[in-house]
Amino acid sequence: MTPSSLEGELPAALEPYVERALPDLENVPRRVRISQKGEMWLKPGARPKSFSAVQEYSVDGVAFVWRAKFRIAGVATLKVVDRFRRGQGSLESKLFGSIPLTRERGPAVSEGQAFRYLGELPWVPQAFLANHEIEFRELDSRHVEAATDAGGTRVALTIELGEDGDITGVSAAARPRLEDKGNPTPWSGSFSDYAELSGVRLPRSAEVRWDLPDGPFTYWSGEITGLDLIQ
Repeated sequence: MTPSSLEGELPAALEPYVERALPDLENVPRRVRISQKGEMWLKPGARPKSFSAVQEYSVDGVAFVWRAKFRIAGVATLKVVDRFRRGQGSLESKLFGSIPLTRERGPAVSEGQAFRYLGELPWVPQAFLANHEIEFRELDSRHVEAATDAGGTRVALTIELGEDGDITGVSAAARPRLEDKGNPTPWSGSFSDYAELSGVRLPRSAEVRWDLPDGPFTYWSGEITGLDLIQ
């Protein structure tokens, strides 16, 4: 696929972004794997939990798996696996990687994981071209809606572009918040520190937050440390 063939494939607002992110439009991998490190907060005012993680995305379908390792106390570790595939999502955690602690499924989990894939599109920009399970609709020159299906429910968020054309944020008016019994809650994320990794231009830093009645609550902050393209 050449830059000129982008016309008509994507909303006009996204075309310059994709051309910058993917200098080689012809070699689209089947999967993208990123390495991460960062911190998570379980609730407002809580101490952050440091993590390292590897996440693998499907390029031509809305699917991913996130494997993270948290050090929780002394030598104790917690391993967390988030998945989304074929419209269904799951969350699992194990102490020391082998003792099951939690396993969550259901409509709220699936919708949340679909939101997650859409919200992390800046880390898998190949999906803008190859993933036909996503519908894009231009709202204006700086905002594009991205939508997909999660177990029969339409999930949609807004992608925001900065004046320079880079994706600076994503937002949704109502993403299920599992910590609040799955109640729909305003949610947003921000991206920064664009750089080239493995020939792809992407944001290396991101934060994700819930917009709670008492104010924004950042629950995830992370950095991309590596990128692999899997053919």
